Amino acid sequence: MAKKNTTESSLPKVLNLFDAFSSDQLPKDQGYIVSSFINGNTGYAIYEIISYSGVKAIYPEGGGLTFQSQGKKLHTLIEPASYPNKSIEPYLREKTDQIPLRFKEVNKLTAKNQSTIYYSKKPIESLSSFTVMRPQGYNVSFVFYNRPDIYVTLEKFFEQSFTNDAGLPMSDAKKGAAEITDIVKKTMNFKGEYDN
Repeated sequence: MAKKNTTESSLPKVLNLFDAFSSDQLPKDQGYIVSSFINGNTGYAIYEIISYSGVKAIYPEGGGLTFQSQGKKLHTLIEPASYPNKSIEPYLREKTDQIPLRFKEVNKLTAKNQSTIYYSKKPIESLSSFTVMRPQGYNVSFVFYNRPDIYVTLEKFFEQSFTNDAGLPMSDAKKGAAEITDIVKKTMNFKGEYDN
């Protein structure tokens, strides 16, 4: 058991997903992928968090990476106070602004600057495969390694990105990051169905 922890703590915490793939450092058994889609002009931001396990294959396809693996996806959306389509259900918005959820399927936090954070109440299951598109512009895709401090690392990433990329006040970024990481920890961990 102690040996496993030594191995886990020697893993990197986080790497760019596509760099990790090209250098053959992607974890095959368990990992989290976080992709962000930031509109640099408006501050509108979408985050997609994927937990995966038991990968059969990973290969480039159509400008992205396809994982033959079961996975779970959690979506987060941050809309600035000036966003004109606030009343439109997230799944019905323009393609660049949408997440596959209705208002009743998300939790909502309103920040001091009147930005709104929406995040899934529970993840969506992906049973056979999923594809992560190569990021463009301000967008990023990172793989987080299943280390003992994984949830601390995830929470810090969200905190910093919510503040720096989506313009949230630090106190709201911290609150949102903590709540989202808590859902990830409780519903997307590698216990239970992911265990062999």
